[in-house]
Amino acid sequence: MSLAFTEDLVRPDLGDADTVDIRTPHPSLARSRTIEFLGCGHAMTVDGDADDFDAAVSWRRVGEVGVLRSRYRAPVTVTCTPPIPWVTISFVPRGAVSFAAAGRTTTGDRRRGVVLDYAERVDMRWGPGTEQFMVAVARDRLERGLRTLVEDAPDAPLVFEPGLEVDGAGHAVVGAVASLRALLAHSSGPPPAVLTGEVEHAVVTALLLGTRHNHRERIFRRSPPAPPRVLRRVLELVESAHDRALTVADLAAHAGTSERALHAAFRRELGTTPMAYLRGRRLDAAREDLLAAEPGDGVAAIAMRHGFAHLGRFAAAYRARFSEAPSTTLRR
Repeated sequence: MSLAFTEDLVRPDLGDADTVDIRTPHPSLARSRTIEFLGCGHAMTVDGDADDFDAAVSWRRVGEVGVLRSRYRAPVTVTCTPPIPWVTISFVPRGAVSFAAAGRTTTGDRRRGVVLDYAERVDMRWGPGTEQFMVAVARDRLERGLRTLVEDAPDAPLVFEPGLEVDGAGHAVVGAVASLRALLAHSSGPPPAVLTGEVEHAVVTALLLGTRHNHRERIFRRSPPAPPRVLRRVLELVESAHDRALTVADLAAHAGTSERALHAAFRRELGTTPMAYLRGRRLDAAREDLLAAEPGDGVAAIAMRHGFAHLGRFAAAYRARFSEAPSTTLRR
Protein backbone atom coordinates (compact mmCIF):
# COMPACT_ATOMS: atom_id res chain seq x y z
CA MET A 1 0.00 0.00 0.00
CA SER A 2 1.39 3.39 -0.97
CA LEU A 3 0.09 6.63 0.55
CA ALA A 4 1.00 10.16 -0.51
CA PHE A 5 -0.02 13.04 1.74
CA THR A 6 -0.89 16.66 1.19
CA GLU A 7 -2.11 19.01 3.88
CA ASP A 8 -5.73 18.62 2.69
CA LEU A 9 -5.85 14.81 2.78
CA VAL A 10 -8.05 13.17 5.41
CA ARG A 11 -5.89 11.16 7.79
CA PRO A 12 -6.15 7.40 7.03
CA ASP A 13 -5.30 4.40 9.20
CA LEU A 14 -1.64 3.63 8.53
CA GLY A 15 -1.30 0.63 10.82
CA ASP A 16 -0.68 -1.83 7.97
CA ALA A 17 1.05 0.56 5.56
CA ASP A 18 4.15 -0.82 3.81
CA THR A 19 4.96 2.42 2.01
CA VAL A 20 4.18 5.99 3.07
CA ASP A 21 5.31 9.30 1.55
CA ILE A 22 4.77 12.63 3.31
CA ARG A 23 5.53 16.07 1.96
CA THR A 24 4.18 19.01 3.94
CA PRO A 25 5.14 22.52 5.14
CA HIS A 26 3.18 21.99 8.39
CA PRO A 27 5.13 20.63 11.43
CA SER A 28 1.98 19.30 13.13
CA LEU A 29 1.05 17.20 10.10
CA ALA A 30 4.59 15.87 9.70
CA ARG A 31 4.64 14.87 13.36
CA SER A 32 1.16 13.29 13.55
CA ARG A 33 1.52 11.25 10.38
CA THR A 34 4.97 10.00 11.32
CA ILE A 35 3.57 8.88 14.68
CA GLU A 36 0.89 6.84 12.90
CA PHE A 37 3.13 4.62 10.82
CA LEU A 38 5.90 4.24 13.44
CA GLY A 39 3.35 3.28 16.10
CA CYS A 40 4.98 5.41 18.81
CA GLY A 41 4.77 9.01 19.95
CA HIS A 42 7.23 11.86 19.68
CA ALA A 43 7.27 15.63 20.01
CA MET A 44 8.63 18.02 17.38
CA THR A 45 9.56 21.68 17.68
CA VAL A 46 10.87 23.97 14.96
CA ASP A 47 14.01 25.72 16.23
CA GLY A 48 14.10 28.29 13.42
CA ASP A 49 11.50 30.22 11.45
CA ALA A 50 8.38 28.04 11.16
CA ASP A 51 7.71 29.54 7.73
CA ASP A 52 10.90 27.83 6.50
CA PHE A 53 9.76 24.41 7.67
CA ASP A 54 9.31 21.84 4.94
CA ALA A 55 9.30 18.09 5.59
CA ALA A 56 9.92 15.22 3.20
CA VAL A 57 9.49 11.85 4.93
CA SER A 58 9.16 8.38 3.42
CA TRP A 59 8.69 5.00 5.08
CA ARG A 60 9.08 1.51 3.62
CA ARG A 61 8.55 -1.58 5.71
CA VAL A 62 9.73 -5.09 4.81
CA GLY A 63 8.84 -7.76 7.34
CA GLU A 64 10.03 -6.57 10.75
CA VAL A 65 12.48 -4.03 9.34
CA GLY A 66 11.61 -0.53 8.14
CA VAL A 67 13.48 2.24 6.33
CA LEU A 68 12.74 5.88 7.17
CA ARG A 69 14.11 8.75 5.06
CA SER A 70 13.66 12.23 6.53
CA ARG A 71 14.61 15.75 5.51
CA TYR A 72 13.59 18.97 7.30
CA ARG A 73 14.51 22.29 5.70
CA ALA A 74 14.40 24.19 9.02
CA PRO A 75 16.30 23.11 12.16
CA VAL A 76 14.10 20.97 14.40
CA THR A 77 14.20 19.09 17.70
CA VAL A 78 12.48 15.71 17.89
CA THR A 79 11.92 14.12 21.31
CA CYS A 80 11.18 10.39 21.58
CA THR A 81 9.90 8.94 24.85
CA PRO A 82 9.59 5.20 25.66
CA PRO A 83 7.96 2.83 25.14
CA ILE A 84 9.17 2.56 21.55
CA PRO A 85 8.99 -0.83 19.75
CA TRP A 86 12.07 -0.20 17.56
CA VAL A 87 15.84 -0.21 17.70
CA THR A 88 17.14 2.18 15.04
CA ILE A 89 20.35 2.79 13.10
CA SER A 90 20.68 6.36 11.85
CA PHE A 91 22.90 7.41 8.95
CA VAL A 92 23.21 11.11 8.14
CA PRO A 93 24.49 11.65 4.56
CA ARG A 94 23.92 15.42 4.69
CA GLY A 95 24.22 17.74 7.69
CA ALA A 96 24.36 16.49 11.27
CA VAL A 97 22.01 15.29 14.01
CA SER A 98 22.86 15.24 17.72
CA PHE A 99 21.25 12.51 19.82
CA ALA A 100 21.07 13.12 23.56
CA ALA A 101 20.05 10.36 26.00
CA ALA A 102 20.91 9.53 29.61
CA GLY A 103 23.18 12.56 29.89
CA ARG A 104 25.25 11.55 26.86
CA THR A 105 25.29 13.17 23.42
CA THR A 106 26.33 11.42 20.19
CA THR A 107 26.48 13.14 16.80
CA GLY A 108 25.57 11.41 13.57
CA ASP A 109 27.10 12.64 10.31
CA ARG A 110 28.66 11.23 7.12
CA ARG A 111 31.31 9.31 9.08
CA ARG A 112 29.40 8.20 12.15
CA GLY A 113 26.09 6.40 12.50
CA VAL A 114 24.05 6.16 15.68
CA VAL A 115 22.31 3.12 17.19
CA LEU A 116 19.39 3.88 19.52
CA ASP A 117 17.49 1.43 21.73
CA TYR A 118 15.19 4.07 23.35
CA ALA A 119 15.59 2.68 26.85
CA GLU A 120 15.33 6.33 27.92
CA ARG A 121 14.10 9.58 26.40
CA VAL A 122 16.05 10.71 23.32
CA ASP A 123 16.32 14.30 22.08
CA MET A 124 17.36 14.64 18.41
CA ARG A 125 18.50 18.05 17.19
CA TRP A 126 18.64 18.49 13.42
CA GLY A 127 20.59 21.21 11.65
CA PRO A 128 18.93 23.01 8.70
CA GLY A 129 18.65 20.93 5.54
CA THR A 130 19.80 17.74 7.28
CA GLU A 131 18.92 14.42 5.68
CA GLN A 132 18.69 11.16 7.61
CA PHE A 133 18.42 7.53 6.52
CA MET A 134 17.19 5.40 9.42
CA VAL A 135 16.76 1.64 9.60
CA ALA A 136 14.24 0.54 12.24
CA VAL A 137 14.29 -3.05 13.49
CA ALA A 138 11.47 -4.39 15.66
CA ARG A 139 12.80 -4.89 19.17
CA ASP A 140 10.97 -8.23 19.44
CA ARG A 141 12.80 -9.43 16.32
CA LEU A 142 16.17 -8.49 17.82
CA GLU A 143 15.33 -10.22 21.08
CA ARG A 144 14.45 -13.39 19.15
CA GLY A 145 17.70 -13.13 17.23
CA LEU A 146 19.65 -12.76 20.47
CA ARG A 147 18.07 -15.90 21.91
CA THR A 148 19.41 -17.93 18.98
CA LEU A 149 22.97 -16.71 19.58
CA VAL A 150 23.30 -17.37 23.30
CA GLU A 151 23.06 -20.69 25.08
CA ASP A 152 20.72 -19.56 27.84
CA ALA A 153 17.84 -17.09 27.96
CA PRO A 154 18.94 -13.41 28.11
CA ASP A 155 18.57 -12.00 31.61
CA ALA A 156 18.22 -8.32 30.62
CA PRO A 157 16.86 -6.27 27.67
CA LEU A 158 19.25 -5.28 24.89
CA VAL A 159 21.05 -1.98 25.52
CA PHE A 160 23.27 -0.65 22.72
CA GLU A 161 26.25 1.69 22.71
CA PRO A 162 25.18 4.53 20.37
CA GLY A 163 28.28 5.23 18.27
CA LEU A 164 28.83 3.36 14.96
CA GLU A 165 31.87 4.13 12.79
CA VAL A 166 30.61 3.89 9.22
CA ASP A 167 34.07 3.24 7.74
CA GLY A 168 35.38 1.20 10.66
CA ALA A 169 33.91 -1.34 13.06
CA GLY A 170 30.41 -0.78 11.69
CA HIS A 171 31.19 -2.16 8.23
CA ALA A 172 29.09 -5.30 8.80
CA VAL A 173 26.04 -3.21 9.66
CA VAL A 174 26.67 -0.92 6.66
CA GLY A 175 26.89 -3.98 4.38
CA ALA A 176 23.63 -5.45 5.67
CA VAL A 177 21.89 -2.10 5.26
CA ALA A 178 23.23 -1.89 1.70
CA SER A 179 21.58 -5.24 0.95
CA LEU A 180 18.33 -3.93 2.38
CA ARG A 181 18.52 -0.81 0.22
CA ALA A 182 19.23 -2.92 -2.88
CA LEU A 183 16.22 -5.14 -2.14
CA LEU A 184 13.94 -2.11 -1.86
CA ALA A 185 15.41 -0.45 -4.95
CA HIS A 186 14.72 -3.51 -7.10
CA SER A 187 11.23 -4.26 -5.72
CA SER A 188 8.29 -2.31 -7.08
CA GLY A 189 5.92 -4.39 -4.96
CA PRO A 190 6.34 -6.71 -1.96
CA PRO A 191 9.70 -8.55 -2.31
CA PRO A 192 9.66 -12.37 -2.35
CA ALA A 193 9.39 -13.79 1.16
CA VAL A 194 12.62 -15.75 0.80
CA LEU A 195 14.55 -12.53 0.08
CA THR A 196 12.80 -10.55 2.78
CA GLY A 197 13.68 -13.19 5.36
CA GLU A 198 17.35 -13.32 4.38
CA VAL A 199 17.83 -9.55 4.32
CA GLU A 200 15.95 -9.08 7.60
CA HIS A 201 18.13 -11.75 9.17
CA ALA A 202 21.30 -10.11 7.82
CA VAL A 203 20.40 -6.77 9.41
CA VAL A 204 19.52 -8.38 12.75
CA THR A 205 22.70 -10.46 12.82
CA ALA A 206 24.90 -7.51 11.85
CA LEU A 207 23.42 -5.44 14.68
CA LEU A 208 23.96 -8.19 17.23
CA LEU A 209 27.47 -9.16 16.08
CA GLY A 210 28.82 -5.88 14.75
CA THR A 211 27.85 -3.37 17.46
CA ARG A 212 28.56 -2.97 21.15
CA HIS A 213 25.78 -3.91 23.55
CA ASN A 214 25.30 -5.50 26.94
CA HIS A 215 25.05 -9.09 25.61
CA ARG A 216 28.05 -9.01 23.26
CA GLU A 217 30.38 -11.00 25.54
CA ARG A 218 27.77 -13.71 26.03
CA ILE A 219 27.35 -14.10 22.27
CA PHE A 220 31.06 -14.71 21.72
CA ARG A 221 31.52 -16.95 24.75
CA ARG A 222 32.74 -20.42 23.81
CA SER A 223 29.93 -22.97 23.65
CA PRO A 224 29.85 -26.79 23.65
CA PRO A 225 29.57 -28.51 20.22
CA ALA A 226 26.12 -29.40 18.93
CA PRO A 227 25.25 -33.12 18.85
CA PRO A 228 25.19 -34.92 15.45
CA ARG A 229 21.39 -35.03 15.39
CA VAL A 230 21.32 -31.22 15.07
CA LEU A 231 23.07 -31.32 11.69
CA ARG A 232 20.90 -34.18 10.44
CA ARG A 233 17.68 -32.32 11.24
CA VAL A 234 18.87 -29.17 9.48
CA LEU A 235 20.00 -31.04 6.36
CA GLU A 236 16.61 -32.76 6.17
CA LEU A 237 14.85 -29.39 6.34
CA VAL A 238 17.08 -27.84 3.68
CA GLU A 239 16.47 -30.76 1.31
CA SER A 240 12.70 -30.49 1.68
CA ALA A 241 12.34 -26.69 1.52
CA HIS A 242 14.31 -25.23 -1.39
CA ASP A 243 11.64 -22.60 -2.05
CA ARG A 244 10.90 -21.60 1.55
CA ALA A 245 12.22 -18.43 3.20
CA LEU A 246 14.79 -19.82 5.65
CA THR A 247 17.35 -18.01 7.76
CA VAL A 248 20.02 -19.32 10.11
CA ALA A 249 17.61 -18.49 12.95
CA ASP A 250 14.96 -20.71 11.33
CA LEU A 251 17.43 -23.56 10.91
CA ALA A 252 18.65 -23.26 14.50
CA ALA A 253 15.10 -23.14 15.86
CA HIS A 254 14.16 -26.23 13.84
CA ALA A 255 17.15 -28.11 15.26
CA GLY A 256 16.63 -26.86 18.80
CA THR A 257 20.05 -25.24 19.12
CA SER A 258 21.69 -21.81 18.92
CA GLU A 259 22.93 -20.21 15.72
CA ARG A 260 26.45 -20.25 17.10
CA ALA A 261 26.34 -24.00 17.81
CA LEU A 262 24.84 -24.62 14.36
CA HIS A 263 27.61 -22.64 12.64
CA ALA A 264 30.19 -24.67 14.57
CA ALA A 265 28.56 -27.96 13.51
CA PHE A 266 28.54 -26.96 9.82
CA ARG A 267 32.16 -25.81 9.96
CA ARG A 268 33.25 -28.99 11.73
CA GLU A 269 31.32 -31.53 9.62
CA LEU A 270 30.90 -29.85 6.22
CA GLY A 271 33.54 -27.12 6.11
CA THR A 272 30.99 -24.43 5.26
CA THR A 273 28.32 -22.22 6.83
CA PRO A 274 24.60 -22.99 7.05
CA MET A 275 23.64 -20.24 4.58
CA ALA A 276 26.39 -21.16 2.11
CA TYR A 277 25.13 -24.74 2.18
CA LEU A 278 21.54 -23.57 1.76
CA ARG A 279 22.46 -21.36 -1.22
CA GLY A 280 24.34 -24.26 -2.79
CA ARG A 281 21.33 -26.52 -2.54
CA ARG A 282 19.13 -23.77 -4.00
CA LEU A 283 21.53 -23.48 -6.92
CA ASP A 284 21.22 -27.23 -7.39
CA ALA A 285 17.42 -26.94 -7.36
CA ALA A 286 17.54 -24.05 -9.83
CA ARG A 287 19.67 -26.17 -12.15
CA GLU A 288 17.11 -28.98 -12.00
CA ASP A 289 14.37 -26.49 -12.94
CA LEU A 290 16.46 -25.09 -15.80
CA LEU A 291 17.03 -28.57 -17.20
CA ALA A 292 13.32 -29.38 -16.93
CA ALA A 293 12.05 -25.99 -18.11
CA GLU A 294 9.14 -25.74 -20.51
CA PRO A 295 9.26 -23.47 -23.58
CA GLY A 296 8.76 -19.89 -22.45
CA ASP A 297 10.35 -20.35 -19.03
CA GLY A 298 13.12 -17.84 -18.37
CA VAL A 299 16.26 -17.75 -16.25
CA ALA A 300 15.02 -14.76 -14.24
CA ALA A 301 11.76 -16.42 -13.17
CA ILE A 302 13.54 -19.61 -12.11
CA ALA A 303 16.19 -17.64 -10.22
CA MET A 304 13.53 -15.65 -8.33
CA ARG A 305 11.65 -18.85 -7.52
CA HIS A 306 14.68 -20.08 -5.61
CA GLY A 307 15.45 -16.83 -3.80
CA PHE A 308 17.94 -15.14 -6.14
CA ALA A 309 16.81 -11.55 -6.73
CA HIS A 310 19.95 -10.26 -8.47
CA LEU A 311 20.23 -12.01 -11.82
CA GLY A 312 23.89 -11.09 -12.34
CA ARG A 313 24.92 -12.50 -8.97
CA PHE A 314 22.85 -15.62 -9.58
CA ALA A 315 24.57 -16.13 -12.93
CA ALA A 316 28.01 -15.66 -11.37
CA ALA A 317 27.28 -18.08 -8.52
CA TYR A 318 25.76 -20.57 -10.97
CA ARG A 319 28.79 -20.42 -13.28
CA ALA A 320 31.15 -20.86 -10.32
CA ARG A 321 29.27 -23.98 -9.21
CA PHE A 322 28.50 -25.62 -12.59
CA SER A 323 31.10 -24.11 -14.97
CA GLU A 324 28.46 -22.84 -17.37
CA ALA A 325 25.94 -20.02 -17.61
CA PRO A 326 22.32 -20.70 -16.55
CA SER A 327 21.20 -19.71 -20.07
CA THR A 328 23.37 -22.54 -21.47
CA THR A 329 21.67 -25.04 -19.16
CA LEU A 330 18.26 -23.69 -20.17
CA ARG A 331 18.97 -24.14 -23.91
CA ARG A 332 19.36 -27.86 -23.39
